[in-house]
Amino acid sequence: MRSRNKQIREQLRFIHILASFGLGVFIYSPWRSHPALLMAMSFGIFPLLGLTGLWMWKAPQINQWLTQIRSGSVNEIKM
Repeated sequence: MRSRNKQIREQLRFIHILASFGLGVFIYSPWRSHPALLMAMSFGIFPLLGLTGLWMWKAPQINQWLTQIRSGSVNEIKM
């Protein structure tokens, strides 16, 4: 189980770095006002950055919450 968690962290880190590269391109490129790039940023890359960052930050609590949901014993989880 330990190596699986490490693989997930590495994959999330890689996705996060790629998405941040896309954000950098959006901010510093002359295509900033292009409608397709704006849509990709608004509905794709920016939410992806938020989700991967949150998952890397709070992974143990999220996994605990998901385990409790699956077992049907959801009470209160302190984050």
